[in-house]
Amino acid sequence: MNEDELEKNTCESLYDPPVGAHIGVEITHKPSNITVRNIDKRTQFANKVEAIEKLKFELLALNCSNSD
Repeated sequence: MNEDELEKNTCESLYDPPVGAHIGVEITHKPSNITVRNIDKRTQFANKVEAIEKLKFELLALNCSNSD
């Protein structure tokens, strides 16, 4: 997965009074048109890392289903 194949956007923030605002990240893999979003973590960086992991899992699952 190359960096130029990804489109990254920030999502609307969620506000949880005890912990503050959460900035979500949405990443689209352009060749497959798979989009993942993560808003669970407290920082944008942590959400980006988790979104990339989710995207890798989705691409692996897609690759496995195409090889059957």
